[in-house]
Amino acid sequence: MLTPTRLLKLCILMCSIYRVVSVKKDVVFVVDKSGSIAQADFDTAIDFLKDVVTALTIGTGDVQVSVVSFSDTYNEEFDLDDYTTQANLLTAIDGLKSSITTNGGTFTADALNYVQSTSFTAGKGVRGDADPIVVVMTDGLSQNAAETTTAADLIRSSITGSIIYVIGIGSDLSSTTQELLNIASDPDSDNVLYVTYFNYICNLVPNIAAKIDSSVSLSVAGDCDQTTTTVFVGKGGGAVTTTTTTTTTTTTTTASSAGASGESSVFIDSDEGDDTAIIAGVTTAAAVAAVGATGGGLIYRLNKKLWPFTKLKVSPKKTTAWA
Repeated sequence: MLTPTRLLKLCILMCSIYRVVSVKKDVVFVVDKSGSIAQADFDTAIDFLKDVVTALTIGTGDVQVSVVSFSDTYNEEFDLDDYTTQANLLTAIDGLKSSITTNGGTFTADALNYVQSTSFTAGKGVRGDADPIVVVMTDGLSQNAAETTTAADLIRSSITGSIIYVIGIGSDLSSTTQELLNIASDPDSDNVLYVTYFNYICNLVPNIAAKIDSSVSLSVAGDCDQTTTTVFVGKGGGAVTTTTTTTTTTTTTTASSAGASGESSVFIDSDEGDDTAIIAGVTTAAAVAAVGATGGGLIYRLNKKLWPFTKLKVSPKKTTAWA
């Protein structure tokens, strides 16, 4: 018989279980849409967001998600409480591929100031009992590093319990990039991640999902390009710890493989932090840049995946693109 006493005990037990499994987090993804990012790479970043959200429990009693995009200007694509089911949220995120065109500069400070003043407010759906999280995704330095650092510090000082994670992507950033270290909350070893290409960002899905909800345990997807993820340690670009998420196979190319007489082909060793290109036996970065300029910017276009290389998928295997 279910007596009032037993009913009370059952209620207490169920409430305790709910508190354990419920994870209230208000998460704002701050996504770079500047002109240095190819549209295809931006779409890859959006796919990353979808993969992370798929791993989370979405709802008013669990995780809420907002997206703020930025370049010269910023825009809150949707508020924290706009989409309270995972299905609706995933649809909204996928729609960003068609509604956003990459262009402009990298005004990261403006976006962070907006997040601090507006995104985490009651009018935008913030909850007083939810942990505030900011995830910044960028492929380059901001227009003003000092202002960006100040904006990140203001989030930490004014929004109680907030934490900022940073994902750096691309050859314009590295393990010594001070700005990324300054944006991220301490310790940097936990909160700053970096990959060399957008197609490698899928390796970070298990990491970011677990940071948002520690009960989440994922493996890297089988169709994710394999790479090595660099985790920064210490502000000021001090020691660096490298953690291999999957095995990377490096293909080494030589000048002779490009042909001393100058075949019009480009070889990319995609495991290097910078695209190591070889044209007609040229191996130095300066010489490659010069050849690229005389060839109508072929190297630059290949590095940035611009036409005619917009569909080129750079993987840990040697890729040959014929001019």
